[in-house]
Amino acid sequence: MNVNRKLDLVEKYIKNLSNNENEKNELYIFITQNADQFFEISERMVVEVKKIKDRHPNNWKEMVAMTMFSTL
Repeated sequence: MNVNRKLDLVEKYIKNLSNNENEKNELYIFITQNADQFFEISERMVVEVKKIKDRHPNNWKEMVAMTMFSTL
């Protein structure tokens, strides 16, 4: 997925977060200015999911859910 497509998805999701146009713009600007950091986090999350899947092949989805929720 290219960067433009990723940013299109970000825009789509932001539209659903708020009815306030200023808030939408503020969120979009912040995320696009820091896109490399957001994408890096996503890549690291994929690596972590793969590690969990390898360690817990029978219940990896539950383990991922527990790991993700515990970090929020």
